Amino acid sequence: MIRRNVELEARLIDDLLDLTRIDRGKVQLNFEVVDAHTLLQNALEICQAEIDRKHLARSLNLGASKVHMRADSARLQQIFWNLINNAVKFTQRNGRIIISTSNDSSGQLRVEIADTGLGIEPEALPKIFDAFEQGGRTQLGGLGLGLAISKTLVEAHKGTITAQSAGRNKGATFTLVFPTCEKAEAQIAPAVSPILPERQPMRILLVEDHEDTNRSLTKLLRRRGYHVQSALNLQSALDLGANEQFDVLISDLALPDGSGIDLMQKLASKPLLRIALTGFGMEDDIRKSYEAGFQHHLVKPIDLNKLDSLIQESAAALAAP
Repeated sequence: MIRRNVELEARLIDDLLDLTRIDRGKVQLNFEVVDAHTLLQNALEICQAEIDRKHLARSLNLGASKVHMRADSARLQQIFWNLINNAVKFTQRNGRIIISTSNDSSGQLRVEIADTGLGIEPEALPKIFDAFEQGGRTQLGGLGLGLAISKTLVEAHKGTITAQSAGRNKGATFTLVFPTCEKAEAQIAPAVSPILPERQPMRILLVEDHEDTNRSLTKLLRRRGYHVQSALNLQSALDLGANEQFDVLISDLALPDGSGIDLMQKLASKPLLRIALTGFGMEDDIRKSYEAGFQHHLVKPIDLNKLDSLIQESAAALAAP
């Protein structure tokens, strides 16, 4: 219970910091040509464990043919994740979530995320994207910042977001519309990861004590071709490290029976790429992880594309003559 509450508070603090950065114009977006379908599926994968837990029926219809757009991949995935997570959160057990994409007459990408959940009261609908507005759904926690952040990020991508609901217990539908671009532009845009002759199937030891995060990240990394073994605590990670060979260590710093720094030091003799995962990103936190021997320090929620890029850069360096 303590861990759940700490995680909730960390999420709320992240939201407040995001809102502050946005209000002050300090959010830096790194635009490149991305495949929106890929990011949408990544976001859905992260939410899959909770979808399964609540026995929700899931319908996914990727009908759009023009899906490339100039976007900050991490922020676009954050938008998708927030809307899907809200749909899951506000839909009762055995309900349904419907996600679909299409192109309008001008070729813009249209993404609809609908649910059969609690719905939104008519008087709250015009204010649903205001900060701290929860549309009468306060019993499930949160500060009502996610939609306000999402709206600002959508507009930063020259898109629009709208909400519809027939009222209490009649579900809700959120619609995103974004301008698209030609896939050919991706050839001159900065790549998400370095161009390699072929992807290297690195062997990864993933250590993360949060079960849902561990499961989701393991699945996502395996989908990208990596051989992943996961552990939930320090001892399990040490057992795996003693019995198997790995190329990469990705470890949370806070573990129930020790720390990622303890683990890294015990595996110091092994030639590994060491990547720290943490909820803390202050300069002092980053300095301490580097001093302990980690080569990279990633702050949660993890940008999967950045993580993938770091792994492939290491693979390319090892393969170089």
